[in-house]
Amino acid sequence: MIPFAAALTGGSLTLHLLPATPDWPWMVLAVLGLLLALPHRALRIPAGFLVGLALAGGQAQTWLERAVPPEMTGTEVTVSGVVTDLPDHSARRTRVLLRVTGIIDAPPEFLAERLRVTAFPPEPRLQAGDRVRARLRLRPPRGSHNPAGFDFAAWLYRERIHGMASLRGELEWAERGGERWLPTASLHRLRANIRDAMRAALPGARHPGVMEALVIGERGAMQAEEWRLFLHSGTNHLMAISGLHVGLVAGFALLLARLTWRRQRGVRRRLSLRWFGALAATGAAGVYAALAGFSIPTQRALVMLTLFSLGLLARRDPLSWRVYAAAVVAVVALWPASVLAPGFWFSFGAVAVILLLLQDRVAQPGLPGWLRIQLILAVALLPLSLTWFQLGSWVAPVANLVAVPVVSFLVLPFLLAGAALAVIWSPLGAPLLWWADAWLALLLRVLALLVEWPAAVSEMAVAWPAAVLAGIGVLLTLLPRGRRLAPWMLVACLPLLLPAAPRLAPGDFRAEMLDVGQGLAVVVQTRRHVLIYDAGPAWEDGFDSGAAVVLPALRRLGVRAVDRVIVSHEHSDHRGGVEAVLAGLPTAEVLSRRGDVHGGERACEAGLSWEWDGVFFETLHPPPNWDDGNSSSCVLAVRGSHGRLLLTGDLEGLGESVLVRSAPNRLRTDVLLVPHHGAAGVLERGLLDAAGPAIAWVSSGFDNRFRHPAPEVRARLNDACVPPFDTRERGMLWLETMAEGIRIGPGSRVEHPRFWHPPVAPEPRLPVACPPFEGDPVPSLSGRTPGVE
Repeated sequence: MIPFAAALTGGSLTLHLLPATPDWPWMVLAVLGLLLALPHRALRIPAGFLVGLALAGGQAQTWLERAVPPEMTGTEVTVSGVVTDLPDHSARRTRVLLRVTGIIDAPPEFLAERLRVTAFPPEPRLQAGDRVRARLRLRPPRGSHNPAGFDFAAWLYRERIHGMASLRGELEWAERGGERWLPTASLHRLRANIRDAMRAALPGARHPGVMEALVIGERGAMQAEEWRLFLHSGTNHLMAISGLHVGLVAGFALLLARLTWRRQRGVRRRLSLRWFGALAATGAAGVYAALAGFSIPTQRALVMLTLFSLGLLARRDPLSWRVYAAAVVAVVALWPASVLAPGFWFSFGAVAVILLLLQDRVAQPGLPGWLRIQLILAVALLPLSLTWFQLGSWVAPVANLVAVPVVSFLVLPFLLAGAALAVIWSPLGAPLLWWADAWLALLLRVLALLVEWPAAVSEMAVAWPAAVLAGIGVLLTLLPRGRRLAPWMLVACLPLLLPAAPRLAPGDFRAEMLDVGQGLAVVVQTRRHVLIYDAGPAWEDGFDSGAAVVLPALRRLGVRAVDRVIVSHEHSDHRGGVEAVLAGLPTAEVLSRRGDVHGGERACEAGLSWEWDGVFFETLHPPPNWDDGNSSSCVLAVRGSHGRLLLTGDLEGLGESVLVRSAPNRLRTDVLLVPHHGAAGVLERGLLDAAGPAIAWVSSGFDNRFRHPAPEVRARLNDACVPPFDTRERGMLWLETMAEGIRIGPGSRVEHPRFWHPPVAPEPRLPVACPPFEGDPVPSLSGRTPGVE
């Protein structure tokens, strides 16, 4: 069973690594795989792989057929639907998941069933289960794309969301009962009622978001600091309702079932204690999993608990690898895309480690055995944590020693009982909720002390091959008699310590323009120094590109400290992420246009220059005493031995004219950052001719309301035969200089294609009259000494 489950998972994972889904008869392949697996044990591995590939391919094909195509961007449709999740309300918008139940006005190619809808301004009346009629402006299911960081498009695919939309006009509420009943809508309305009852019972709760996460699996109300403490202490698994929580609820239900069975003669006559207890435990776990929204960890826990109960009823060993493998098969078969979720690997990885320890008798009964499990779990899951989250907690064993019993016995039972009583009458649940909130406040204080220990947390990126090798090494040592392999485990873990990025030669540099949407963030790296030019936007709804994009990129590059941050100007789409970067990594110096306002920052203006590792940096604009608007953007020239880069911020209008006149001989470059995301009016005052670039970079957001880059800017680039590389189409862009010239990255969407991302041409199209783009590497315009014209 284990080989079949592993092959099934491998088949699903393989499909999700493909750039496009083949047009194959997936159901036929699935049936063929099952037929191969039944009679021949030797064929179960290829059969499992084929079944996993077929199930994943079938669901991927179904999703792609219903996904909003890129050609429908901006199309307006009128639909009726049901809100099927808890609405996310903020001060400036409301966001809901809408299940489309009727199409009133839409093109025939519109087939989406589930849409993520955002309403500006917020609609606080909108609740789970509401039936509405709405006019929507469509967007395809896509997001920014960077090699490190969160893949929003993959999350949309995994959650079976076919597109995004924004509300146009007013919502119309429909009467209930007019359409077919949706169980999910009723379930989420129940979850909303429980949440509202908890808030009404204890309006002054110190940690309401944590309480809601533990009861209904909704983490949207958690504060950023609360999540940071759980994440950095290695106890964040407690905030995802999983095996621990489901097992506790089942255990409490089993205890109540035993008491009921002993006191109710009628129950004893009809059911044995074993059957009655199994039914009560499984039923209670199912209800709790439903309240959590049937997330992947709860699916896995519920399936394993059900199989565990069946094993007990059949008088078989429930703690067997057969039960484990059956749970893997069930979860992957139900939704193959679960292999893309970190919860899948953490959940099944943790259970596998525990099974190995129990079967090898490493975990002894009592407190010593439990402590040993916590220690080994923390070490075993460290490669996964470093790969998925770029973070590993060395205080996790101690933190879990405190947090697990507190949450298990002093918080969760009282929360569940308090929530149930609050639904009946608010004052009934208030004392129990207050008790749980008090213990949560104490626990978070303890976790805050732990994460402040020196070297408590490691923040670094680990490549997947290194993580796999380290994971294999850990598993080998957990096998019976595997301690003889301990030296080999150390060898397997060595890749974790290798530098994340190649070392650069003196005089060479690497630059990455990150995909931050409608904003700008560039990382420039020399042999021993790092500079950040802008850090992207930070929005009121919680997205901060500094934390979500820039810091993960720096960790991927192996950066432990930043030498200099340059803020081109004060607009939020350039400065927004700076604070998160400064808080996340030690930074030696910040240059900005408003050093007088931001304490400790130096003014960024023309005339500054420095040299790092043979690479020359110079600020060319603005002159002293200019303001902090677009025209005053701080312009930075980077000149290495084998290539040049010119970073221009949002320079436009008068600023472009002044720059061209004041520094005409220092603007020559190989790669030019098109100013102001390619807004209308840029590059019309001589900058393009003065710079003479071979490549143009554009940082813009998909479907941005400014329509950047403007058609006339693209026309100017085409007339000059300069190919534009745009982050909205290609994702993160990079260049790296070397003796042969400049290596130009075609974009992370081209280098890491997946079928849920739109296809991208390897190179931008140029007019027929232009010479073909020479590709990689591009010869540098100058091999002269940096800084000398």
